[in-house]
Amino acid sequence: MSNETDFKKSSDCIDWLEKSIANEYFNYYEYSEFNNLSPIGSGSYGIVVRANWKNTENLFALKSFSLDKTTLKEVINEIKLQKKVDFHENILRLCGITRIEAEKKYSLVLEYADGGTLKTYLNNHFNELNWDDKFQLAFQLTSAVEYIHNYDIIHRDLIIQKLMSAFYLIKACK
Repeated sequence: MSNETDFKKSSDCIDWLEKSIANEYFNYYEYSEFNNLSPIGSGSYGIVVRANWKNTENLFALKSFSLDKTTLKEVINEIKLQKKVDFHENILRLCGITRIEAEKKYSLVLEYADGGTLKTYLNNHFNELNWDDKFQLAFQLTSAVEYIHNYDIIHRDLIIQKLMSAFYLIKACK
């Protein structure tokens, strides 16, 4: 897979996505296999929804994005970076991609962190946490940041609203 990201137009980016799907660079999920979609937030790309997959209890976060060239280049860069750091327990995993045919859109299929944002978690549970719990949360965040730095990746937008929690595990996301 080429590391070329100097795309001239958005159709070049879409071609990259389609070739990556065809070459199984990442998993492709049929959008029709997702159900019980529930909005959970929005970001710079678009909205994020929680969804069940194939009538199972498996939950994913679907992060939609627009097809303008700037956003597509950012998404492709995010995909490439996520593939490099996909093995750390405190970093949300990119599971694949899906295509919403009716809207002519794509969505990243991401691991779902059921605890919401770290900010919400701390607002609701801070007084219940002892110092060991707080130390573990700080250690997990530091471990994730150190891990991405080992791959020469700098997270330029690491704010508490972008940190997710799942069973006392911090999950950093882009």
